[in-house]
Amino acid sequence: MASVNKPTDIKKKEADVNRKLQVYGIANAFQIGKVPSNDQIDVALNSFLESRALANPSERLSPEGRELVADFRDVVNQAKQLLLSKNEGNLLQDFIWQTQQFDPKAISTPNAPVDKEAAKQHGDKVLEGLRTLGTLIITNGQFRKLLNDATILLRDIAGDAATNATNKVRPSSEDLAQIDKPADDNVWYDAPDFSKENVKSRFKNIYKKNPAEDAKGAVASGAQAAQPSEGSVAEGVAGATNQVESNVDPEARESAKKKTAEYRARTKEYLSKKVPEERRDQTIWRLKKMVVECQQHPDYNQAISALLDLAEQYGNHSRKLASGGTGAVKETRSSLAAAETDLKTLIERFANGTSSDDLWSSINTIYQDADKDPELKNWFRSINSYIRKCLQQQGYIMEDASSEEWHRLYDHGNYLLREKYKSHTDRVVGEIRFLADQFDQDPQNKAFAASLQKLFKDLGNDENGKAVFKPHLVKDLTNVIIPAAFEKIAYIPIPRIEYSDHEVDAVVENLVLESDNFMPNVLEIASDNYFRWGRKKIANMNKNSIDVRVTGVQMDLRDVSFYVKRKQGFPSITDTGVANIRMGGDGFCFRLKLSTADEKDSQNFFKIDKVDVDVKHLQIKLVKSNHKILFSLFKPIMLKVLRPVVQKIAEKQLKEQFNQFDRLLHQIKQEADRALQEARADPENAPSIYNRYVNAAQKQLLKNKKKAEAVAADKKVNMAVTKEDSIFPNIHLPGGISSKATEYKELARKGEQWESPVFSIGAALKSVNLPSAPQVIRKPHAVNGSTTEGNTTNGNYTNGKLVNGRLNGPVTGSAAGPVTNSNTVTI
Repeated sequence: MASVNKPTDIKKKEADVNRKLQVYGIANAFQIGKVPSNDQIDVALNSFLESRALANPSERLSPEGRELVADFRDVVNQAKQLLLSKNEGNLLQDFIWQTQQFDPKAISTPNAPVDKEAAKQHGDKVLEGLRTLGTLIITNGQFRKLLNDATILLRDIAGDAATNATNKVRPSSEDLAQIDKPADDNVWYDAPDFSKENVKSRFKNIYKKNPAEDAKGAVASGAQAAQPSEGSVAEGVAGATNQVESNVDPEARESAKKKTAEYRARTKEYLSKKVPEERRDQTIWRLKKMVVECQQHPDYNQAISALLDLAEQYGNHSRKLASGGTGAVKETRSSLAAAETDLKTLIERFANGTSSDDLWSSINTIYQDADKDPELKNWFRSINSYIRKCLQQQGYIMEDASSEEWHRLYDHGNYLLREKYKSHTDRVVGEIRFLADQFDQDPQNKAFAASLQKLFKDLGNDENGKAVFKPHLVKDLTNVIIPAAFEKIAYIPIPRIEYSDHEVDAVVENLVLESDNFMPNVLEIASDNYFRWGRKKIANMNKNSIDVRVTGVQMDLRDVSFYVKRKQGFPSITDTGVANIRMGGDGFCFRLKLSTADEKDSQNFFKIDKVDVDVKHLQIKLVKSNHKILFSLFKPIMLKVLRPVVQKIAEKQLKEQFNQFDRLLHQIKQEADRALQEARADPENAPSIYNRYVNAAQKQLLKNKKKAEAVAADKKVNMAVTKEDSIFPNIHLPGGISSKATEYKELARKGEQWESPVFSIGAALKSVNLPSAPQVIRKPHAVNGSTTEGNTTNGNYTNGKLVNGRLNGPVTGSAAGPVTNSNTVTI
């Protein structure tokens, strides 16, 4: 009896199938808002770290391959310690749950200007207004010309940095010469299709290049353009960063800061040359021109008026609610208070245990300034009025009065924010910088970043730190990792297969494929190319052929449950049972010969010259059946007749599928050629060759799908993962995978709030050496020349009675505290 690569082990199969069905249950748990606890994450990650692939990597791996495995193991371990330490108390899980459960629509709002139905209508009106404005902007000729000119500028900047590929990146002199010219007046294009695929293709057609690479080149060019003759500024900045991180003496630290400042200054100077003041003014003028052209469109005024009116209406309502602070507002605040507390604590823990109270206190001061100062409040009102006038009054944005009003508002705002309230705005910026610096100083953050840096360094750099291609790592991937991954997949449960038509109902369940058996043992591909060049009366000729051989697709299917009911014809029977199916040795084999199609052939690109299919060592054993005796009597004859029939049907299907694929490719090419002819009439909007073929393929696949649905209108084919998805829910088969999947899906729903027992995966022990979460404290730090020490802010009392020597009103709220010595406030 022919053997299979890996005979089915019933116990291992059951355990492996249960693990994969548990993963299905975990996916369902995530979909309904459940998340794993810290303990469940700990056990799962420890089990992963103790797996054979990470704990004891294969000796067949290269030395660098084993080092990469160790690096990856360290990354996982550092990530585990970072997450479980900072997230002590399951704060992240509780934050996710609280935000998912909060429903602002369920809260009744007192004195609301509109009811819930009107609010829904307003929401639809906002979406329609935004859609109208977006369509007007994207179809406007000025906007498209601006995008195209911006791309040319980015390519020019990237060309300065891309010394090895300047000719490919840098735009032509003709493109650069017209970069500041506006588009023709009132040029409009067809409205684009805003589906996901078409939006991507539309912007690719506008940019013509890779915008991400252009942007990278723009940033990198600053480093090269600002490069001094004696060395690389970028290298100097990298060296300065390393010095700061290694706790060097203050003199070296100050030198590093100077080099960084010099690099920034040179980059700024370079960019100012590429975008001089004249170009900036011209860009502003072109944007104004775009607004004026949009204002001439009849849909514009309706859309912009609706958006501005609704924004003002709901803004006034929110201020009334904020001033009231009772009823529904308190209900809303209490509903979100837990989520806010969780998020705040998480941020502070990741920021090296640094309290963010100073930051919120500085922001609160700005709000109080706007509420108490009539001058600042009137400035905001003037800004609102100016925006409305520019957007609604046709042509005003192009008038000199508009520019004069803007300059007046800008100067007044600059005085308010950078002079009158300079200490307040500077303090907000300073507090943000301090908190960001604390993120960088956190030891666990640094350890995790260092592990990631080492992994990527070992992956693509040599011992000197230079980028290098490592072919032995590719061999590790193809010869060791991928084959081991296929073996590790092991048993693959197939969902319950159900079929129904007017003649028969059939259900097959408990199909479990073994990856080591299902993968072919041998795959051979041979190609033959023939080329002839002729002259005079001898024609040129080119012929290609491919010979594909596959051998050793095996099966060892145990306890396959089936249900068959023949509703019409003879014999009319109903049977339920269990069968074992085995196909060992060479198993399923086929040979396929393809060649390029000739002009006389009905095919277009390739044709099937020969298909040979062989099924060897197929055995069917009926374990349970209502007609077991009948099957035993006819089994020898049935298998003898069945084997050649299966081979012929498989050969026919292979041939038909390849011929159908050839027809599909031909239809796609015809559709792409038709699109090319249309594009020649409008070259500015011509899609790329890639987009032409993708769009053509999508159209043909959609047509074929509709044809298949029409053919199968009287038939039902269903793949049911659970009983909830079944078209025969009352048919219960022994050992059914769908029944087990249903149990895991129900298990995912259990547990209070965000918890679920389905996440308990793995057999490892919990960690015992996890660092505890850092204690959150308010740390002394300098903010704009002043020092915040512990619980008091010395020198710059932004939450007390003095602000830079000037009197300030008392602070109300949680940030305020009792006054001490009439000047300082204890926080």
